[in-house]
This record gives sequence, structure tokens and C-alpha cells, in this order.
Amino acid sequence: MSAVLPALSPDLKAKLLQIEEQLQFAVREHPNRIALERIKFALALAKFVRHQVDLDATVETSVPDLDGAGQTRQ
Repeated sequence: MSAVLPALSPDLKAKLLQIEEQLQFAVREHPNRIALERIKFALALAKFVRHQVDLDATVETSVPDLDGAGQTRQ
């Protein structure tokens, strides 16, 4: 993951959760159908990003750090 994105700070993860919560409130309250579909898309995107970051962090911590010769660094 470090080659694509740096590890997310707890603050950034908290902000992603906050975005999800606010979008869920908007989905329940917004009357316009087109805007509602856009809100639902943004909500799905925020959830995907947060889950992907969590998955990448899990994989990154479970893979041993290998040097160029395939040896685990000590």
C-alpha cells in the first residue's frame, strides 16, 4: 500500500466515517431524486475507500518485509 497511498492517520479515518454519517443523514432527508442518487454514490464511495484502506493496511502488516534477494529483513 505504501507505493500507492501512505498509511491513513486515525484522524483521516475518523473523517471518512464522519462523511459517511453525514451522507446517510442526507439520504434520509433529501427529497430530490437525482441528488439522492448522487448522495448514495458518494456514500458508497466513502465506504469503499475506508474499507479498502483498512484491507490494504491489514495486508501490509501481514506481509513480511523482504530485501531484493527474497530474504526477510532483520
